[in-house]
Amino acid sequence: MEDASGEKMAMAPRARAIYDNCRVLDIDGELLFRAGRRRLEWYLARGLARRVDGDTIQLTFANKGTGRRGDAFYLQDMRNECVVCGAGAPLTMHHVVPHQYRQFMEEAVKSRSSHDLLPVCVGCHERYEAHAVRFKQHLARCFAAPLEGEGWVERADIARARRAAAALLSDAVGRIPPARIAELRAAVDAAVRQNGALFSDGPGAASAASDSVLRELLGMPARVRGPAFRSHGEIVVGAVAARRGAARMPLCAACRALVCGGVAAFSSAWRSHFVEHARPAHLPAHWNAPAPGSACGAIGL
Repeated sequence: MEDASGEKMAMAPRARAIYDNCRVLDIDGELLFRAGRRRLEWYLARGLARRVDGDTIQLTFANKGTGRRGDAFYLQDMRNECVVCGAGAPLTMHHVVPHQYRQFMEEAVKSRSSHDLLPVCVGCHERYEAHAVRFKQHLARCFAAPLEGEGWVERADIARARRAAAALLSDAVGRIPPARIAELRAAVDAAVRQNGALFSDGPGAASAASDSVLRELLGMPARVRGPAFRSHGEIVVGAVAARRGAARMPLCAACRALVCGGVAAFSSAWRSHFVEHARPAHLPAHWNAPAPGSACGAIGL
């Protein structure tokens, strides 16, 4: 689910454990990676592994990759508890580096996204998000990257038809002069003719005077993303990756440091921000928590 800025909103609390902590061994018996129970069953159902015990399988073929071998963070048991307060429920998965930015990063960064995906209870998530929003607003100002994105196209005909539909469906419609009623219907007719494919009845959309068409108009957006649309996250990550600020707006000292450090510094800044404002007391071992004040940790937002 996404908000108006394109950011993924907090997932609904998980009804089951987030981590199954199952183990996948390679053909030589060495721990290759951790996985969920469903993935274990996938390997077993296809004859690609044998069960060692209830939570462990061993592959029956020589895998090509190295998996997570040697990476202590990914091979450890993960606790099903909030990394901030230690609560066991209700938990969501929190994106430390928000998805709206990470989705525009190079694949090498995105492939390690689970490092920055941590269990957080609903209460702690909501408290931290107030701070995260202020950080995003700061980035929006410094990089001239509106939170709602840029490149929206206004549909004036839909806007007029929406206002007309609201009037025609109002309780006061009986008091509107006939000449004005005709004008309102004409505005609706014009929108239906020009945008017939948007209506549930298709291009031959029925009578523009029908209540169903009028109600559809009320829920129709008066602006849409145009072909040149760019989201807030795309603008910010593009500038950071290219190591440049907005041409029409000088960067603050903290954002200049982000630009100089590139995407790595940007990701580190979000980790610092989470540590400073959420104050997690139950982070998993080996999680890469930046030192206080490093990589814009002192951005102060």
